[in-house]
Amino acid sequence: MEHRILFICTGNYYRSRFAEILFNELCQEEEIRFRAFSKGLRLSSNNKGPLSIHTKNYMEKLRIDISHQLRMPIPVTADDFDYYHTVIAMDENEHRNLMKETFPEMENKISYWLFADDYIEAPEKVLPLLEKKTREFVEQLKEELHTKK
Repeated sequence: MEHRILFICTGNYYRSRFAEILFNELCQEEEIRFRAFSKGLRLSSNNKGPLSIHTKNYMEKLRIDISHQLRMPIPVTADDFDYYHTVIAMDENEHRNLMKETFPEMENKISYWLFADDYIEAPEKVLPLLEKKTREFVEQLKEELHTKK
């Protein structure tokens, strides 16, 4: 069975999409049966197109083909918390309150990372750290799989 991961952020446009794309790429390279998707807690009409230019440019720098990843942002639904095995919000400072407002019963049942949005902290600083965290997460999952065998 494939383990399903959901990365969530506010707009499903920048951070969660970055984590989703990189995570899936790494899992494919490592041949581990995990699959990520991403959704947003409060989609914004200010986001133009399917994906942040910051995410797009960083993926090009990593030589990751995103052509098949270009879809419009998708909102989180209550059913997602049953469907996905692991749910990770990109920024506890921002998303814990949104979870409390939108899905209060799930606020303390998901994990939180600490990656601020681009209007708070420069993507040039955030994305390398998010890349590192995502790579570490994949390594951790790989170790856990190895230990279970």
